[in-house]
Amino acid sequence: MHSGSSRERMAGIAYCVGSMPNFFLTRLMFVTLVLGSFLSAISSLAASAPALPLTATTPAASQSEPKDVLNVQSVAGKRAALKKEIAATREELAQLSEGMTDAAARWLTQETALLERLDAVYAEQQRTLQHAADLAKEAADVEERTRNQRPPEATLKPPLGMELFDQLYDERDYLEQAGGWLKTDITNTETMLQEARDTLEEKERVRRTVRETVDTGDAKMKAPGNLRLAELEVRLAQETVVLQENALRTLKLQESLLGPKQKLLRPRFEWLRAHLALGDGELAASKQAREERGGVLDDAIASAKEEADAAARLVIAAERHSKSDQASEELESRRADRQTANLTLSVLTSQRARLAERADVAALRRRVLGGELSSKEMRAAADENQEAIDQLERERKRQAMDLLKSRKELQEGQGRLTRAAAGDEKAALWTLERMKRLSGWIDLSESELADLDRLHTERNRLKEELSGRVNLFSVRDTLAICRENVIGAWNYEIFSVNDAPIRVKTMLGVLLLVVAGYYGSRWASALMSRTVFTRMGMNTGRKAAWQTLWFYGLFILVLVVAFDFFHISLTQFSVMSGALAVGLGFGSQNLISNFISGIILLVERPVNQGDVIEIDGRQVTVEQLGPRSTIVRTADNTHLVVPNSRLLEQPVINWTLSDDVVRKRIRLGVAYDSSSRKVSELLEGVLGTVENVRKDPAPVVKFADFGENSLIFELYFWVSISDPVDAENELRHRIAEVFAKEGVVMAFPQRDVHLETTKPLEVMITQAASRANDAGPAMS
Repeated sequence: MHSGSSRERMAGIAYCVGSMPNFFLTRLMFVTLVLGSFLSAISSLAASAPALPLTATTPAASQSEPKDVLNVQSVAGKRAALKKEIAATREELAQLSEGMTDAAARWLTQETALLERLDAVYAEQQRTLQHAADLAKEAADVEERTRNQRPPEATLKPPLGMELFDQLYDERDYLEQAGGWLKTDITNTETMLQEARDTLEEKERVRRTVRETVDTGDAKMKAPGNLRLAELEVRLAQETVVLQENALRTLKLQESLLGPKQKLLRPRFEWLRAHLALGDGELAASKQAREERGGVLDDAIASAKEEADAAARLVIAAERHSKSDQASEELESRRADRQTANLTLSVLTSQRARLAERADVAALRRRVLGGELSSKEMRAAADENQEAIDQLERERKRQAMDLLKSRKELQEGQGRLTRAAAGDEKAALWTLERMKRLSGWIDLSESELADLDRLHTERNRLKEELSGRVNLFSVRDTLAICRENVIGAWNYEIFSVNDAPIRVKTMLGVLLLVVAGYYGSRWASALMSRTVFTRMGMNTGRKAAWQTLWFYGLFILVLVVAFDFFHISLTQFSVMSGALAVGLGFGSQNLISNFISGIILLVERPVNQGDVIEIDGRQVTVEQLGPRSTIVRTADNTHLVVPNSRLLEQPVINWTLSDDVVRKRIRLGVAYDSSSRKVSELLEGVLGTVENVRKDPAPVVKFADFGENSLIFELYFWVSISDPVDAENELRHRIAEVFAKEGVVMAFPQRDVHLETTKPLEVMITQAASRANDAGPAMS
């Protein structure tokens, strides 16, 4: 920012320039513009450059002192220079004249705020760099101890008792937990570093944009202040990036020290565990500390009882005067105070009882570490300790939720207190009492959480010591636990029907019953077909139909038994089936129709397994009658699936319903000059020579008709349904052979052509035909 004297000098220059001639004025304005741009560029570069430290370091000092220490000194120099800059800005703000307090004061105020924020960043840089310097010294010490590692007995100082052992426990637990904490902090710091770099890029773009407006139009008077603020914003962003980089480097250095520290601690911890000196001195000291803590808690419990009684009396008094809305609010507050007082008394009593529990845990740890317990006693102690750990975790969660709720209530109560202080003095009084009691309860809850954590830590250490001393795995116990779990899962109730439980064993039993019943019904129906139905003289189709009906009956019986396992009566099933039938009647008409048709086919048996039927003009053989469809095989050895309803609703020719004998016909014609009786005798003789032609019924030769070109004869004969093709083929061969031998001529179509002979026929050869004959070879 320009000072007041600089502004006066600029005004004097402008006055002198205004009194010069135009020629010199133009030249002077051009020179002034170029010089101003040059000076502005130099000032912006100087402002954006980091300030130099006040205390210069010599090469010898920089070589002898750590790098982080030098950085701390550098930041201290920057802070000292920044303090002077803040003081100068405040002094300039205080010396502003009355007529220049609007824009200039705003700029100077913003500049002061930015400088103070920059000073806070410098202070944080100092703390971070100092922490890094301490970590560097610690890293050097850890490296030296690792390189020259001494035996544990030389580093551990007596007394080698439980107190020292717990100290090593605390150090080990801290190192194990710090790894997770540092990973989270490193991730957060990397995110903040990226945000700081993005902010720096944005501030740099803003600074360049403001810098371009220095010499343009109306912004000429405002641009210097804006440029100064933009440069400070960039400077602040740069130092923030440096701060986050230093913090990230420090966290990573701290994380890298965890492994070497754990490596140094582990042999000391294991050696001390094996060489503990469990004397009586520690017992006396711990007993004395416990008695002192018990006395403090006893006094606190007595005071809490008095406060609970006083809170109860205040509730009674508030209930007598609870007529207005304000009195109702006071009553609610008094009741909350009474509840808080009772909770305080309960927590203090729990802490008093927990002293004895901690003493028991400490004594048990000493016995375990001293090897005074048997394996059985250790297993029992381990089970009891695990139950106590689970109970402590539940108590801690509940206490943490209560603490969170209390803190929220305290925050809301502070707002009510502010409003009550501005209004009713009496309301402010009981609200203030509520806030004090709530604050005390929050402090007690925090101490309760800490006490639970300490006991939880001691029990976890007991658990580790127990697991290290005895093998807690027992085959007998494991088998017993597995048996109990299996029985529990076997008897687990899934749902209930008519107030009767349906358990896992019921579901598995019903499933096994249905599967076994299905295959058992198949086997029983097949056995009935092979033994009973065969001896009754049933053919293949009737046996298949009765076998299917037996299977349906047996499987329905199995399903009824399965429903009984589910405690579903037949009445309920009929009601459900009626409702189900209504739905299926609309949604599955074809399916139900085919199913019912299948049952009718099995009962009436118009079509049986093995029958030859005719569908769509094709002869097919029935292979299987199913509940919904019938499978048939064609002469081409292809299978068709025919819905059962089609076999009942449409005409079907069954060639083998009663027997397998069918009548066939062969039609032929002979010439008109043939003897009809001789032809009949020859055909009858041929029919008698073919083996496949049945003698009963006897074949018939019929002189059927006088055709246009021949005498028509028809042969009617009976053959088995399995032999018609072979019989017809053989008959035609023999008829041809006999007719050829006897000279009987098979007739063929004849046509008579009649010519008019009353006058001569005229034959003409035309010229067009001649030309066509001549041109034919040429075209080809």
